[in-house]
Amino acid sequence: MRAGARLGRLVLLGSAIAGAWHLAARAQDARPLTAVRDPAWAPSGGRIAVSLLDQIWTMTPDGRDPRPFVAWPRGTTPAVERDPAWAPDGRRLAFAADLGDGFDLYVAEEGAAPRRVTIAPGDERQPSWTPDGRLVFAQRLRDQWGVMRVNLDGSAPGMPPPIDTVIDSPADEYDPAVSPDGSRIAYVSSHEDDRGADDVWVRTMQPADPPEGRGEPATGRARDERGWRVTATRGRESTPAWSPDGSRLAYASAADGAGAVWVAPVPAAEALAERRTTRQSGDSAILVSRQRSHPAWSPDGRTLLLADLPDDLPAYNGNPMRVPGDPPPVFERGRAFTLRTIPAPLPPDAGAQRVTGAIVPDPSRYALAFDRTWALLRDLYYQAGASAAAWDLLKLQLRPQAASARTAADLEQVVDDLVARQPLVRTPVTSSDALVVSGHRLASEAGARVLAQGGNIVDAAIAVSFALGVVEPDASGIGGDGMALLFLNGMREPVVIDYKDQSPIHATLTNAAIFRDGRLVGDGPAAANIPGVVAGMDHLHRRYGSGRFTWGQLIAPAVALATDGFELDDALPTTLREGRALLERWPEAARVYLPGGRVPRAGERFANPDYAATLRTIASEGADAFYRGSLARRIATDMEANGGIIGLEDLAQYQVIERAPVSGRYRGLQVFGAPPPVSTGTALIETLQILDHHERAATPGQPTSVDDLHHVIEAWKVRDPLRRVADPALWPVDVTTHLEPSHAATLFGRIDPARALPFAEDADTTGQGQGDRIGRGTTAFAVGDAAGNVIVITQTLSTWGGNFYVSKGLGFLYNNHLRGYRTVRGAYGQLLPLMRSSSTSAPTLVCEDVNGTLKPRLAVGAAGNAWITASVYGIILAHVDGGLGAQAAVEAPRLLVGRDPADPAGTRPRVQIEDRFPAPLLDALTARGHLFQKVGRKGELRYGYASALQFDATTGRLEAGADPRRSHFAVAVSR
Repeated sequence: MRAGARLGRLVLLGSAIAGAWHLAARAQDARPLTAVRDPAWAPSGGRIAVSLLDQIWTMTPDGRDPRPFVAWPRGTTPAVERDPAWAPDGRRLAFAADLGDGFDLYVAEEGAAPRRVTIAPGDERQPSWTPDGRLVFAQRLRDQWGVMRVNLDGSAPGMPPPIDTVIDSPADEYDPAVSPDGSRIAYVSSHEDDRGADDVWVRTMQPADPPEGRGEPATGRARDERGWRVTATRGRESTPAWSPDGSRLAYASAADGAGAVWVAPVPAAEALAERRTTRQSGDSAILVSRQRSHPAWSPDGRTLLLADLPDDLPAYNGNPMRVPGDPPPVFERGRAFTLRTIPAPLPPDAGAQRVTGAIVPDPSRYALAFDRTWALLRDLYYQAGASAAAWDLLKLQLRPQAASARTAADLEQVVDDLVARQPLVRTPVTSSDALVVSGHRLASEAGARVLAQGGNIVDAAIAVSFALGVVEPDASGIGGDGMALLFLNGMREPVVIDYKDQSPIHATLTNAAIFRDGRLVGDGPAAANIPGVVAGMDHLHRRYGSGRFTWGQLIAPAVALATDGFELDDALPTTLREGRALLERWPEAARVYLPGGRVPRAGERFANPDYAATLRTIASEGADAFYRGSLARRIATDMEANGGIIGLEDLAQYQVIERAPVSGRYRGLQVFGAPPPVSTGTALIETLQILDHHERAATPGQPTSVDDLHHVIEAWKVRDPLRRVADPALWPVDVTTHLEPSHAATLFGRIDPARALPFAEDADTTGQGQGDRIGRGTTAFAVGDAAGNVIVITQTLSTWGGNFYVSKGLGFLYNNHLRGYRTVRGAYGQLLPLMRSSSTSAPTLVCEDVNGTLKPRLAVGAAGNAWITASVYGIILAHVDGGLGAQAAVEAPRLLVGRDPADPAGTRPRVQIEDRFPAPLLDALTARGHLFQKVGRKGELRYGYASALQFDATTGRLEAGADPRRSHFAVAVSR
């Protein structure tokens, strides 16, 4: 089905939507335009075009004389209209429209019925005219963008115009813009992207290839095989726009959460021929705005029209690419989707003026926004079963209110009510015997089979761990590390099994092999630490296993999955697509994870026979094979030959360590977490103990009050920075003070109950910026039974995809934790040989005292980089304070407190939130000084990937929480 088809087909359920917009009658009704994007300036300079609440309008540059541009034939489904582009003659507009079956391109004159230009699979977007009247555009097929061209006048009557390829490459190419003279094309590309970024490129325009068949894309390759990169930054560039004389490009940029608009000079077409094959980027760009905006030039080149964009979505590779589509801009909070003009180029933001206009929307447009939001969430979460029926019923109940909305605030109140009443995405899984919950169905089923056949929770966890390394190899596996928090019935307190990885013996600040461009290398064999997973699972098996399963029997499910293959969902292809450039850098990794030279797709079968052979060796020869035997020799030989520094002596010395957990109290319950060498357990407990001094205002089961959420945020902000936590075998570590209730009381005293405070200069916000797209690759899973035995584990490769390196014939990805150490000589925690890594890991257990005996109440672990601790924090609060069950607590709205990257001083906080908190609550918190940035679309469950188990000591039943944000799955066992 075409992209957007399912969303569009329900746009009009319940009633027809007619009309376009009402115009306010008086000049004093002019107000700043909102819900605006996609600006375009007519060649005459007298009018501009924008998409306003997904309808194309034209007006004067100062916002006067607004007119809807397109007149659809009577009875046409109201369209989502985007991407207006003026023809050279200034009379016509090309634009993209979705009438319910994905985006196609249309051309129209003002007030006339549009002509459909493309009838092709996928989505066609972002048209740009050539001087001779052709359209260059971006086309998405199977989740990949490419740049195409259509000849509007080259088709026979009744036939679609022919399409040919402009740029033929395996990268994503989009946002095309043809230079005014037609000699060059600017576009955005992921080509040669190893930084998690997309750059602006320019290449010379080639004549159209002759079409091989009318209405079909031509197969001829573009002859200019290399462009010239205008930008080469860590950020993401978008929406390039040519100056009228073709000498400059304006473009939007986002890096580390801060947005901007830049103007850069561009070589003439003849100069590109000399420079296009180099990796050199463009000359220095000029900053014209410190807000990320979509630019359009005035015809005289003296002014930029800027449609302000939302802050760049905090990118995290672990979030699967599921249903595509933009949310309606009406739900934006903050500066986005407004219109400005600015002199160009001048000092940043000088001369900026808001464009006002006398446009108020027809209520039918608000109903359309409601329908689109409802349909998007339906496509994401409510396809079948009882939840689908409940979702349909909610639409019937609430759509009349949306249809009667007269303002954006009215509409958002209705949609907030819709979101608040969302059915659970996953049906709670309960058991009176045992449960397994992990990041993938097949791994959970492997653990459940072990339990059903008489194994204990540790046996099951081992089977889950090895299976996840096959079905979720981008997040964990035998090349990574982990921590397990284990509680067996009768223990006085849990025990932590530390199998964190270690830096190799030759990992020193004087070893040039581990540095690239002055920084610790991030990919390839030199980036790997000594893995710990195999040793960790072996330790668990020998020390805590039931004895009913051999080592080989517990690895067998993983061997079968790697041998026979499994059907992919959209999680692993997301990582492989994002990391393709890095995988291709290492041939063996590309052979295994890009079979046939391409990214595998959801629904296809993926097998890894090399990994299967490696696992068979571990099964038959034991863990020693990996650390001292045949596999150790193969690893060391491969590393030596290809620039890695892990040797036989590194592997042979590795040992698992049992540690006592850190602990504290919250609401009378005992909380246990991960101890050093990681700081996250201590930070989480300190934050909970600070919040423990706030008396909750809302009652259990009720929405969080303004005062509650204010203190939840402020408790996170006032906690200690915890910068002196590292491997306790090599560095002095003392976290005792941070766990003392009296210290938490002191920190609570710093909270102002009436207003948000800035961060202290040394506040703990490490790892909480936007970061690169390919962030941290981690998984969390839990196994528990009704007797009160439970194990919760976090495992990781550091980056999604680890170091993107595979040793020949072994099939698994290594971690790249080496990049996480400090490199300032003499600094606390600087890189030393055989030093355990201190990455984010937060397996957590909440226990209660039942008649003098410690009993588990909630076990939770999460993945998601900075969202790991934030997710565990939120789930505990939702369960303990909100009274929610495990599944509802996992699905509760999430937030992450960090620094605002746009603040040069670095002390202004910004709270990233899933867009599932009601507007009045956010408005009240904003009045207290909080700054929010939404992540994801309205109602979408976006970040942090958690597994949770809830224990009811009274009934003996367990409930699992499986996170729908990724591929988590719970399985109940009845023995």
